[in-house]
Amino acid sequence: MNKRLILKCLAIGIMVTSALGTNITYGAVNNKYITQVKEYTGAGQVLDVKYPNLSSSSALINNSMQNFKAYKGQGEIYLNLNGVESAKVFVNGKKIDLKEFLGKDIKTLRVDISEYTVTGENTLQIFDVQPKGATIEVDIPYPTLRTGKPSDVGMNEEIFDLIDHIINEEVAMKGIPGGQLVIAKDGVIIKNEVYGNVKVYDHYGEVDNVRKVDKNTLYDLASNTKMYAANYAIQKLVFENKLNLDTKIDDIFLGFSEFDPMKADLTVRHLLTHTGGFIPDPQYHNENYLHPVKQGETTVNLLDKNNDSINDVFNQDPDKMLEMVKKTPLEYTPGTKNIYSDVDYILLGMIVEAISGLDLETYCQENIFEPLGLKNTMFNPLKKGKNKDNIAATELFGNTREGNIVFENVRTEVVQGEVHDEKAFYSMDGVSGHAGLFGTAEELAVLMQVMLNGGGYGNVELFNQHTIDIFATPSDANDTYALGWRRQGDGGYGWSFGRQADNSTIGHTGWTGTSTSINLDEDLLIVWLTNTKNTPIADPSKNLNSMEGDAFQFDAAGTLATLVYQSMTDVSSDLIYEIVFQMMQDRMAILNEKIINGSCTEADYKATFALVNTWKKYAEETISKEEIQRIIEILPEHSLKQTVQ
Repeated sequence: MNKRLILKCLAIGIMVTSALGTNITYGAVNNKYITQVKEYTGAGQVLDVKYPNLSSSSALINNSMQNFKAYKGQGEIYLNLNGVESAKVFVNGKKIDLKEFLGKDIKTLRVDISEYTVTGENTLQIFDVQPKGATIEVDIPYPTLRTGKPSDVGMNEEIFDLIDHIINEEVAMKGIPGGQLVIAKDGVIIKNEVYGNVKVYDHYGEVDNVRKVDKNTLYDLASNTKMYAANYAIQKLVFENKLNLDTKIDDIFLGFSEFDPMKADLTVRHLLTHTGGFIPDPQYHNENYLHPVKQGETTVNLLDKNNDSINDVFNQDPDKMLEMVKKTPLEYTPGTKNIYSDVDYILLGMIVEAISGLDLETYCQENIFEPLGLKNTMFNPLKKGKNKDNIAATELFGNTREGNIVFENVRTEVVQGEVHDEKAFYSMDGVSGHAGLFGTAEELAVLMQVMLNGGGYGNVELFNQHTIDIFATPSDANDTYALGWRRQGDGGYGWSFGRQADNSTIGHTGWTGTSTSINLDEDLLIVWLTNTKNTPIADPSKNLNSMEGDAFQFDAAGTLATLVYQSMTDVSSDLIYEIVFQMMQDRMAILNEKIINGSCTEADYKATFALVNTWKKYAEETISKEEIQRIIEILPEHSLKQTVQ
């Protein structure tokens, strides 16, 4: 472009820009720029569709039509022009004026169609491409997330303020050390917030000079690894026809059933639906774990067939893990029961490696994370140069449950920057299909949006809608399971997804305090990452796996999700007050019941008073001081009661 032409463009408000290479903006239509680009590189939901399409002589009007997914106020199409002098292009019935760009030496146009798009299915139609023999090839990327406000998608902002109040009170009580929350609806991120601190406790006690959580703080995703690493990899391999779901494991790993004949019929599908028959947790890392089970009137140590009091499959060498999985006995015939097992996904990770020829970490990095532009989603973040101080800490005394569990090489100091899961850390060097992935809420939202988009994001395709439909279909054995994905089903997963989530909702949870849910019908995703395991054990005499943070309202994401769904309805200030008051009353009832039966812990008091403090904020604007005082007086006696006087 010469100087005279540049000045002329600037004079009429036409700009020089850049996208997908060196691009020149030649004109504007309805204040939207149409840009010449070198070429469209990448995949997309529509790729290389040619007009005119004369492949079928029947229903010719259908040949001019292409449906695609978009969101209101977003979207672009790429038109590759081959000798085109004129054409008529419509998006959702609105004509796009291209006449000043056609008949020139222009190969590819990027057309911003954001003022014409609607949320859901959109229609592109192209007619009368001239001269005869000229063609237009169309590429349409997948939708990408943009930032907005709850009101942009018809959701109530006051509910989101309430969510903030509750989380901040639970952070103040040190039940939730810190967290990241991302909520997106109809392609718009309407909530992207961080809370609290990276670490509030270590093996010495409470931490001073704590670091605040930011949007780049990494969280140990625990079992969410199963979905956004192993499952995505399996879905991609199935989409590419490199893996059949009904393939027998014996055909992938020859001799896999040599130690247990029941494994001869074990398939990939069994593993994905957790119907494979494996022990839930063989604790490969722990030489002392023998897996005692009742058989009739006697107890049998299923992992101590040698009667030497040593776990038969004890192993802390990643190179020997496949052999140990082969030796792991089944508890039931594959396909006859549904019992969640980490072994299923340890094995699925190995299957990805066997089929692809790459280790799981490399496969996911090169085929999923890097193409999507993700910089903070990875295994073993400390080995990638990430700052330990900005990785959310988990258990306080390593994996010892405050000194109550001992095994070879056990960590004893606060876990931070290393995967908490013992099998992943000790037996698999931090990389497994069942655990080991670290990430941020922002980047998880991108991964989750792939499922809402039909299998891709931007100009990246991982799989297609047909693959998603297969993997999201409920299992015959249990409708809260699909192929890998946990489902709302009949409401059985409402504790995480919220009771209002419909049957299309899929996602997963992680033991460290992470939750993801994707409502396929409502185009809604919720990412809630916490590290509630970075709190002391609530009562070591009763349950070594229950930390103080587990007692708090937002440890599980169900209540949070319920409030999100509430924001999609008509909401008044009076209703919000009643919601808060009811939550407080329910929590007080639980506390009083625990006091009566002797199971109450300090964490139960803290969790209750976090909601009391939230209620008081709203009560001060709604009811009289006398009524507030009357309610406070009936609270159980505790030192925390003084904080709300």
